[in-house]
Amino acid sequence: MRIIVVGGGIGGLGAAIALRRAGNEVVVLERAPRIDPVGAGITLFANAMSALDRLGVRDAVAAQGAAATRSAILTRDGRELSRVPPDLLTGTIALHRADLQAELAAAAGDVRLGVEVKAVEQHDHGVVALAADGSEERGELLVGADGLTSVVRRAIADVPVRYAGYTAWRGVSPRPVESGRLTESWGVGERFGLVDIGRGRTYWFATKNASEGAPDQPRGRKAEIVRRFSGWHEPIAEVAAATDEGAILRNDVYYVEPLPRWRAGRLIVVGDAAHATTPGVGQGAAQAIEDAVVLADRLAHCDELPTALAEYEAIRRPRAELVLKMSRRVDKAAQQASPLGCRLRNALVRRLPERAQRRQLEPLVRYKL
Repeated sequence: MRIIVVGGGIGGLGAAIALRRAGNEVVVLERAPRIDPVGAGITLFANAMSALDRLGVRDAVAAQGAAATRSAILTRDGRELSRVPPDLLTGTIALHRADLQAELAAAAGDVRLGVEVKAVEQHDHGVVALAADGSEERGELLVGADGLTSVVRRAIADVPVRYAGYTAWRGVSPRPVESGRLTESWGVGERFGLVDIGRGRTYWFATKNASEGAPDQPRGRKAEIVRRFSGWHEPIAEVAAATDEGAILRNDVYYVEPLPRWRAGRLIVVGDAAHATTPGVGQGAAQAIEDAVVLADRLAHCDELPTALAEYEAIRRPRAELVLKMSRRVDKAAQQASPLGCRLRNALVRRLPERAQRRQLEPLVRYKL
């Protein structure tokens, strides 16, 4: 088939690679005028790396980052609350998001930049993507990989996005942490993560409970972060202070409740367009890449398009909804705003048996496509 993919992010590029490898003609339409080295870090657990292996880019992606060897939840003063069993980290790679996107773009084929899709139309034997500049792209299937505010999703099921109640900063610092580190520290209504992404770089993220759309403080993002986390354990303040102010990203965090359907005729959605989740369990990109592999596989093995799309949704929907449920549960605990509630939370997390942790994490990271 000739397939149009709307969106050149991780999900869209992954879908393009998978669909091309299955013998389809694929074009990716991306609204950005160029693919710049922007963004911060990303952690890809074993399930994501397994899916990348199916796309033929696992080794290239792994070479760009660092293996995670220690993952833990800490208190703001550095005491350990919980540690991920080391065997569940096997195969986990942390890297700069831009490096991942560059590797995917190099393998994706025809990626057309500066094309903003404003609407999609279906006809008897095809589908049309209508661009803001008046141009049209025609195909036999259209894959919506256009993220949280997806145009394609609105043509299938117009479901509003929901604010998660907190905002997040992200950055990459030249101040290194120990090799293989992947930690998250919890306070009262705020948290701070430190991730080694190799080459002497540290990916960090920070959150705070906030009103939706609240502006940056007058002195800027870095000043607020350094002030807010200055009393936390080392090397949080040092990592943040070493980050270039202009490279610190801030985004309110949103998610989408489960859609009533992922498909309509010749339209299908993948990644955040289908199941945008919060970053609570670090599975957003992984789920998009898994979507890409399963969609291409079902199209290759089913003679009828409606059957292939229905099977894709049936396989992927339960897993995506599980990830959303788990992420929201982690958010609720991590962003706890009551000091008493935080003390109770910490006590519960500290006493969580390893078998309970395995029961939660193994289905995520050891998932086989």
